[in-house]
Amino acid sequence: MTIYNGIAFKKRSKQYIAANNDLERGYDKLVKGWLIYGNLPWVVMAIGDLTGITNSIEDYTNPKSLNPMVLVFHFSIILLWLLGSNWIFLKNGANFLAKHPGLITFHGPGINKDITSPLAIKIFWCLGLAGGIAGMTMLWFINFPAVAGQ
Repeated sequence: MTIYNGIAFKKRSKQYIAANNDLERGYDKLVKGWLIYGNLPWVVMAIGDLTGITNSIEDYTNPKSLNPMVLVFHFSIILLWLLGSNWIFLKNGANFLAKHPGLITFHGPGINKDITSPLAIKIFWCLGLAGGIAGMTMLWFINFPAVAGQ
């Protein structure tokens, strides 16, 4: 899905590049970063599944098992959160994204809007990060019913 999103973003960016050629280099950086960093957890998951260290993708929902590949997967996500937060807040990433619209969009009933405000981008990042942390916290601390194969 991440590769598809990167390719779709590349297609969307063409309209902005056509309007302002100076943005092309920035869009190329965004697409490359999305394809490299955005796929890191999924590459870790594939390695675990293909080498037999994990039995299925369901293993990744149980980090309490302390399976090494599951831990690396969760660590890779936390690493991306840290790198992303650093870029958004300390390295002017929000301003960069605001100048290169199309990656962060808001879709709602009758609404299809690019987010071009650095403040809104920071708010969206914080909301997504809070949701990710809540989800990971639940995986670590709430006992879900056992899944098939355990």
